[in-house]
Amino acid sequence: MRIAQIIFPNASQYERKCQRADRDALAGAHDVIVATVEEARTSAADVAHVYATGELPIAPFVRFPLPYISSADVRRARWPFRRAVEPDYVVSPLIEKVEESRYQPLSEAVEEVYFGGQRAAGGGQETRVLGTFVRTDVQPVVEQTLARIQRFRDDVTWRLFDRVPTPEDLAGVDAWIDPAISETDFDGFVAEALVVGLPVVASRTKINAMRLERGRTGFLVPPRDPNELAHAILAALFKAEVAGTKSNAARQTVSKFRGKQRLRVLLHMYETIVP
Repeated sequence: MRIAQIIFPNASQYERKCQRADRDALAGAHDVIVATVEEARTSAADVAHVYATGELPIAPFVRFPLPYISSADVRRARWPFRRAVEPDYVVSPLIEKVEESRYQPLSEAVEEVYFGGQRAAGGGQETRVLGTFVRTDVQPVVEQTLARIQRFRDDVTWRLFDRVPTPEDLAGVDAWIDPAISETDFDGFVAEALVVGLPVVASRTKINAMRLERGRTGFLVPPRDPNELAHAILAALFKAEVAGTKSNAARQTVSKFRGKQRLRVLLHMYETIVP
């Protein structure tokens, strides 16, 4: 099967990492190309997969010749002559399965490079290091939370990553923090932190509640609450009996993020829409 992956400029880091994981999982048995919409039209691909955040624009999908699935639905047109071809499936990890619906669940995948079989090695230093993938909207929460932590401890610092954290980056911190403030923010790299063995503290968004199994494998706190976030961070760093229980549970469940779990569903979707 020839699969054209289309990455829109507005694709979030979450969508982009899913594209990389899908490409790696598919590449062994299928021909995967990364293309623009226009390139996909003439690529002789059997199916397209569009990675985007928010609504898809209408124009690129008017008379689009390929069956395709997408992480975003196409914007509705008021005029019949501008009606775009809709995706056969709109996928998200948060969709509850509805029979005969275009909207279908698709689990989150972590790139295989993060599955190294070793726990993170950030500990052992006098200063504890927190890690966060920084976005503009979470920066104020980070600053307010660190100020509260420093009322009690002077041995905690916070490292902010403005790029995708590598396994080596994650190995250099003691806990991973996702202070997301929006339900649409999937970009916390919580799953990657769980896979490498870090204790995780995250805002209680729907995606994080799913990742952390409603708090069984990590600490969940209310969004936009620096006080609760600070208390949870201190527990993750300095209450080994609590953090250890969650980390042990996480180790037993992180296989759900392997690409092969997602691959089975992806291939079924592709095969059902390819003529």
